[in-house]
Amino acid sequence: MPTRLLPALALLSSLLLAGCFPEATNPLSTPSTSTVDARLEGVYVTRREKPDDPLSVWHLHYRAEKGTSGGPPITTPWLEILNIEHPRDKALVGTAYRVLTTRLGSHDYMSILELGNVASPENGLIKPAAGESAKLYWIARYEIEGTGVLRVWMMNTKALEEAMKAGKIRGQVKPHKEGDDVLLTESTEALSKFVTKSDPATLFGGKPIVLYRLSR
Repeated sequence: MPTRLLPALALLSSLLLAGCFPEATNPLSTPSTSTVDARLEGVYVTRREKPDDPLSVWHLHYRAEKGTSGGPPITTPWLEILNIEHPRDKALVGTAYRVLTTRLGSHDYMSILELGNVASPENGLIKPAAGESAKLYWIARYEIEGTGVLRVWMMNTKALEEAMKAGKIRGQVKPHKEGDDVLLTESTEALSKFVTKSDPATLFGGKPIVLYRLSR
């Protein structure tokens, strides 16, 4: 069972009780076909479920690069996410992600790539270094309100398994006591077509991750 998501989403343990989030070998869109959704940028927090839960702060920012010939900075399609947790009994915990945002039909999606602990030597890499295993993506659907409330739904494992049995998409399933591991092996094009044709309420069914924006 993949455990890379657990530290950064400790406050969202209720979402993990039913099993792990499915993963994909490819994102829903390439950097050249992804969108830049400026509504996402800002500093967010999650709501504490218990009084002694650690504070969890999320920084969302589209990565920028220097412009050519002294021009203004260029915004890249990579949304950088930095999650900082404030435990009560130990040091700060930081985890970095990089995300491609995609618009399919009337819905918005994320392809989430974990970069690891912010102190890790691999932080900032898009491609795995020599000898490392390939990076995998979590696919999610999101909605953001004008008030700055961001809701993110991860792919539903059972819905994917049913789609795989029906031959609608290819992938691998590894059963576990805690919940099945699902790995989607389709190309970006095939994956985006599948998501477009699917009912988002079913494919991304379940309790959303809710973030509240503090500042932009």
